[in-house]
Amino acid sequence: MNEPGTLPQLLERAVGAHAQQTALITHGERFSYAELAERVDELARALVSQGVGKGSRVGLLMENDPDWVAFAFAATGLGALLIPISTFSKDDDLAYQLRHAEVQQLFLSARFLGNDYLAMLRGIAPELEAEAPRGLFSPGLPALRAVVVRGEGPLPAGCESWAAFEAKGAELPQTLVEGLRSEVDPQDECYLLYTSGTTARPKGVVQVHDAVAGNGWRIGEYQCLDEEDVVWFYYPLFFSAGCINVMLGTLSHGASLILQPSFDPGIAIDLIEREKATAWHLWPHTLKELTQHPDWSTRDHSLLHKGTGPFDALQGGPPEDGFGGVNMYGMTETCTAFTCTRADEPLPIRLTTCGSLMPGNELKIVDVESGKPVEPGEPGEICVKGPAVMRGYYKVDPATVFDDEGFFRTGDLGHLDEAGRLIFSQRIKDTIKTGGINVAPADIENKLVTLPGVAAAYAFPLPSQDRGEVVGAALVVTPGAEPGEEAILAHCKEALSGYKRPEALLLLHEEQVPMTGSGKVQKVVMRDRLLAGMAERGETIVRWS
Repeated sequence: MNEPGTLPQLLERAVGAHAQQTALITHGERFSYAELAERVDELARALVSQGVGKGSRVGLLMENDPDWVAFAFAATGLGALLIPISTFSKDDDLAYQLRHAEVQQLFLSARFLGNDYLAMLRGIAPELEAEAPRGLFSPGLPALRAVVVRGEGPLPAGCESWAAFEAKGAELPQTLVEGLRSEVDPQDECYLLYTSGTTARPKGVVQVHDAVAGNGWRIGEYQCLDEEDVVWFYYPLFFSAGCINVMLGTLSHGASLILQPSFDPGIAIDLIEREKATAWHLWPHTLKELTQHPDWSTRDHSLLHKGTGPFDALQGGPPEDGFGGVNMYGMTETCTAFTCTRADEPLPIRLTTCGSLMPGNELKIVDVESGKPVEPGEPGEICVKGPAVMRGYYKVDPATVFDDEGFFRTGDLGHLDEAGRLIFSQRIKDTIKTGGINVAPADIENKLVTLPGVAAAYAFPLPSQDRGEVVGAALVVTPGAEPGEEAILAHCKEALSGYKRPEALLLLHEEQVPMTGSGKVQKVVMRDRLLAGMAERGETIVRWS
């Protein structure tokens, strides 16, 4: 089957083939593909009535919900540029993304998980409170002209309720929507996705229809998904992993997608069992929360045999050859997956490699310093080019992003095996170079988390006059089961070679782990806190206070 060229084509094809199949599942509702298409049309008519069309910059700040999915298809199907905004956003994050993306119309949930987005918006644009006969104008957000709020409670004068927004499209002819959809081109921009900035501002990644729809479909192909599959995940949809890898990979193949607004292991286990999930998408750092939950061992998750994530969690040990999990390499800049193993490839390939190039893509491995290609099999920086690679960073000169051959330098280290499959090593900036030896933080972290009472570990470089850099680490300790300092030091001595042992340690609890607006851990903040504590107290084991 040919790849879809645009997002409206992807949805139209899925609805045509699977109209009565369940598309979306929440904790209390189910939506067929036909019902999803109806919802998309309703929201598209309302958006047209709101003045949205090709090139409109539309912001969406909403938790994982059927309306997130429908709204994304509705807006991009009209040729608008969708800007998904992180539900982890704080005031400064929200203000930056709205200004940087020049969002013209913003659609948001009033509140979610203790975050009051409407209050944040009031602080950024106090003009929302005033009656404005000529519409909304705010010096803080000069491009913003309309705000639509989903949720209960009184609204500022400059905002509109979700119900009022929907009502606008009730009498609009569907032919207007169809006309706009027919004008959407595969090379039209559709998503502006913000990456996580751990040391600087997030970058806006611009993707086009052909890349997003095509790669979403290809991911589903590599995972061998079909209409018999039920997919559980918890990635936020504003991540590329959520809105491309999971959402489009699932819906392009007629499978059913379980939507969970936020990760709660007990609810997840209940959904997996009740809905007979066959596939999952899981990041390693949440594996413990799911598999160590008391309900995990007592509930039926035996049908899980596809997806992405840690392979050894399903059966409590190494998977058997019948398990169809895939491994992949990619990032926001490459529509999530750039290389991928196929679910039907031999298990050793899927366990040890990131797979082969997806169709049309090109890859080269270069020396980090010179930028020149390395010998086959030698490690170096991964550089990528092809249909999955972003058009560019928003408001950034492409010449500063791509090399002379059009390749994007990823900042990741890896090499190709003899069959041309990618072996990923680590991020270049994460490497700790101590006494001339390169140390991978993951090697240290994997050893540190085996100490009872340590829920997570983060290794990073500390400055050293003698060795350039030495190892520092932060341990996320479990209240009530926290290991003592002697036990920590003894474990480091036993589990790690001398040059890998942390010279200093920061102890903190889970709620103290510093995160970016899109949920990535900020090692630099932990490093600075550790250095400050060492300077103030002269201690090498510092508690976050």
